[in-house]
Amino acid sequence: MKGISHHDKIVLLGSCFSDQIGSKFAANGFRSLVNPGGTIFHPLAILHLIQWAMDPNFKPLRVYQHQDIYFSWDLSGTFYAMSESELHQKSAVLHQELHEELKTSKFLFLTFGTSWGYELCTDGWLVANCHKAPQTMFEKKMADVSMMTASWEELIKKIRQFNPALELIFTISPVRHLKEGLIENNRSKARLHLLIEHITALQNCSYLASYELVLDELRDYKFFKVDKAHPNEEAINEVWNLVKQELISVESIQIIEKWNEIQRLKAHEILYPESMSAKRLQENIIQKEEEFIKMYPAFLLPTLS
Repeated sequence: MKGISHHDKIVLLGSCFSDQIGSKFAANGFRSLVNPGGTIFHPLAILHLIQWAMDPNFKPLRVYQHQDIYFSWDLSGTFYAMSESELHQKSAVLHQELHEELKTSKFLFLTFGTSWGYELCTDGWLVANCHKAPQTMFEKKMADVSMMTASWEELIKKIRQFNPALELIFTISPVRHLKEGLIENNRSKARLHLLIEHITALQNCSYLASYELVLDELRDYKFFKVDKAHPNEEAINEVWNLVKQELISVESIQIIEKWNEIQRLKAHEILYPESMSAKRLQENIIQKEEEFIKMYPAFLLPTLS
């Protein structure tokens, strides 16, 4: 499949790897919503979030209070509030946003991080994040492949009814979960591979081999950060090249190249900003950017961070 264009809306959900690829989409003018509830690593936690968002009726999420801070067991620790009512209000806004984006988007990009999960002892339900709560509150489990497969197959049927045009692109995060141990991490990733093998056999579902690119083709710790677990910027750029090669339309790649050409001009070091040549360069850049915006109105200008 090679069809993502700047006219399409994209939702990216899952591990921190989704954040990294999502930042590339945003930096290159795509209309993307990236992990609005924060990073979530487990396939079933991601599934529960999508189920919740597709429901037309808002239902409050599970709440966990730590000191004076309120979290949800169903979202990342980056999603929080200073009161329970404020958390419910923020959750309602999140529900509305994600519901609308899933309903109107063309692509849903999903990155699974681990098969290891933690079930809350009080209700037996998987949590998206433990929020550093005492381990006695949870039961740690490795998810069963057949159970995850059945759950995702059922969800995909519901997605087909909710938004028949939505294309699902699955990836596996190359981030190593070293705290589980190398053997446990590999077994966890293996289950994710088996899960995705089953569900990508379904219509409108595909797999992007970013995991294999980082771990099997790049195959070198120079492509990882100092923790030897997270891919560095060079590796993410290689994955972005794979995304462009496998998923993005030829027209949008040409748009990206034109945009990057302008950005290279803007990044050019000017030694004498008062000179006439420097002023002409600045005028040329402004003109090129204005012409670009007029020519490609679907291109969403990146916001300055």
